[in-house]
Amino acid sequence: MHANIVKQLGTKIGRAGLMAAVLCTAPCVLVETAAAQTTANSPARLEALSKLPDWSGLWRLKGSPGLLDVENGRAFTPGSRDHPPYKPDWEARYTADLVRGEHQGDAGFPNPLVDSHTKFCAAGMPRLIGTPFDYEFIVTPEETWIVVEKETRHIYTDGRKFPQDDELWPTLAGRSIGHWENQTLVVETLSVRSGLWADTTPATLSEQARFTERIRQIDANTLEDQTTVTDPEALTKPWTFVKHYTRMKAGTWAAEPETCGGPEDRNPIVNGRVTVVLPPAK
Repeated sequence: MHANIVKQLGTKIGRAGLMAAVLCTAPCVLVETAAAQTTANSPARLEALSKLPDWSGLWRLKGSPGLLDVENGRAFTPGSRDHPPYKPDWEARYTADLVRGEHQGDAGFPNPLVDSHTKFCAAGMPRLIGTPFDYEFIVTPEETWIVVEKETRHIYTDGRKFPQDDELWPTLAGRSIGHWENQTLVVETLSVRSGLWADTTPATLSEQARFTERIRQIDANTLEDQTTVTDPEALTKPWTFVKHYTRMKAGTWAAEPETCGGPEDRNPIVNGRVTVVLPPAK
């Protein structure tokens, strides 16, 4: 089931052995490489790997990436919005920002609001749960990687705890740890940067937000991610939503990453507004 993953791990061990050869003598290389191979390919670890689900291949979000809390929400449409259980001041800000966001490319609007994905060239959390990009789930006993175009979520399942508070700082994807309940991956994420759009609307959360996900395979070609968000600063109660991913045809190649922030960017930010650069005439 996980022959490809085991092969990849073996390749990584080989590279580590090559690096060791530069730093120490041949006997040292043999001892270090043998120890690494024994750990990576031990019967106990291979048995643990064999019990994990096979989520190989490419996956794509089912439905629209427009909104997080509905499966087929309309993107970039006036009046289209999420319904997080905001506190009154956060609801008022979201309502105002919806109008500003709808005008982010309008040169005549006084104070447009630019999508955080456009600013950072990255989705961040929780938008990474519902993007239009390809998904890859790489599962091992110690860690699961969720690769979404240029961004990678690291979900550690090796038993570690979150870092101490003085070692945590808000990032786009936050810090994630997880554990397995049979074939369900339970993920906890915190320390996510505030101000990130949750989807194509400016639904934002504070740095106190905590995300709990239950990811499982519900049939041969469908993954499900049940998400609960708590945020004592922004929300009156937990915000829940469910996303599904469909396995793409075997042999499908991953799409080319989106270009932004460089000379080929067709939507650069100029003077706080999103602009459109037309391709050169042929």
